[in-house]
Formats: sequence, structure tokens, C-alpha cells
Amino acid sequence: MKPINTAERKKAFTTFLIFYIVTTLVILVAVYFGVQVPFAQNDKLKEQIAKFEKEKQFTENFSGGLADTKKLLDSVNRAGVQPELVDGKISDNLKKLNAMIDNDSTSQKKFFQDLVQNFADLQVAKKQLRDASGKDANLSQYLQQIETLKSDLNQSRSEANALRLQIMSSQK
Repeated sequence: MKPINTAERKKAFTTFLIFYIVTTLVILVAVYFGVQVPFAQNDKLKEQIAKFEKEKQFTENFSGGLADTKKLLDSVNRAGVQPELVDGKISDNLKKLNAMIDNDSTSQKKFFQDLVQNFADLQVAKKQLRDASGKDANLSQYLQQIETLKSDLNQSRSEANALRLQIMSSQK
């Protein structure tokens, strides 16, 4: 015995099957992306954390080098220090810092390069200050020597005048 509405049943079953498959696919796709997206986000977050840690490590190393250079810059003009030797150490530290900047892919390269340039400018300024202070000391020493020589010259002139008077008085 065959039902009378076989075609309608097949059509209804086919429609049901299509909607069932579409609904199941939507649910499976939602579950798939619900699971995959957090893993992808987790991977991206791990990359960002690794990048941040790398930059943090670079910044710590760079800060240590800057602190050493600053100590040297602070001590270069002190008495009893060989300025040429300390200037050489400062220059070496600045070269190392520049090499660190060039080798790293930090996002703040310009900032770090400006810091190193400022320290180099400070080194040059301190050297000019040493040279200028030495000139001032030499200048005061030379001025004192000029005054001494002027007084000696005046004394010699007065002695010469006295001798001239003696010669003139002895000739008469």
C-alpha cells in the first residue's frame, strides 16, 4: 500500500533534511570558530607578550648602559681623574649603545638614538668646559705674570734712572 501524498512527503522530508543540514552546519561552524578564535587570539597575545618582554629586556640593558655612561660623565671633570681615559670609556659605551640600537628591532629606535646623541653632546660639552676652565686658569696665571713683569719693569726703569743720575753727577 502506497500513500497518496508520496510526492508531498518526499518534498517535506527533503525540505526538513536541507534545513536540518543547514542548521547543523551553522552550529558546527559556530562551535569551530568559537574554539579556533580563542586559540588564534591566544597565539597573537603570546607573540605580543614575547615582543613586549624582548623590548623590556632591551630597555633594561640599555638603561644599564646609560647609567654606566652617566656615572662616567659625572666623574670625568673631577679632580684626580684622567679625562682622556674616561672620555675613551664614555665613547666606547656610546658605541655599544648605538650597536644595541642597530641590532634590535625596537619600536622606539628614534628615542634611543636621541638619548645616545644627547649623551654624546654632553660629553663634548664637558670636554669644552674642561678646556675653557683650563684657559681661565692659564689666563689668570698669565695676568698675574704680566703684573709681576710690569712691576719688575717699573723697578728696573727707576734703577736705570737712578744710575743715569749717578753717571751724570759723576761726569760733572
